[in-house]
Amino acid sequence: MISGRRVTRRGALSALTVVVALAATVVVYGVTPHGDDINVPFNVRGGIGDVLTGRTLTGAVTSVRLASSIDATAADSDWSGETTGTWVVVDAEIAARFEPSSLYRPTLTIGDTTYYASERLSLVTLDDGTVRPGIASVGVILFEVSDDKLRSAEAAKAEIGINASFESILDSRLVTQVDLTSLPVESDVAVSRPEEKVL
Repeated sequence: MISGRRVTRRGALSALTVVVALAATVVVYGVTPHGDDINVPFNVRGGIGDVLTGRTLTGAVTSVRLASSIDATAADSDWSGETTGTWVVVDAEIAARFEPSSLYRPTLTIGDTTYYASERLSLVTLDDGTVRPGIASVGVILFEVSDDKLRSAEAAKAEIGINASFESILDSRLVTQVDLTSLPVESDVAVSRPEEKVL
């Protein structure tokens, strides 16, 4: 009888150990990055006007405007910047930290939709340009966004992401949150070529 009770207690302890181990496995799996999450960059977050510093880049989104069209005459271009949606015009100042670096296709994320910076006016925009340490490149980043997305509730928490290269795996990305629903749509926004400013 006594030995039978010992076996029962040992069996109960073994079953409890298995249950605890399984529960710990589920918890560890839930908090461990897997799939695409392993390769996502580290976000450094802030708001408009906040100077954000990542591993490669430092800088700020200084303002955001909405426009129905773009006027690029100040950039010696007669390009007519009309769009079927709305332009999101991002004014930014970005510099490299330690060595020259290139910006790669900034993003604008609204809910589960990500827009890449427009390449229709490459002479004017900061994206795909080179930035240097100690010298900020000052200019605009342009996004063409559907009107439906701009009217959605998710547009109140839109995020502008700026990273240094095509392979942003395990690197930092500057992320600025902006409420696009609070901005008026201007009829025509003038843009010019990027300038440099010594920090």
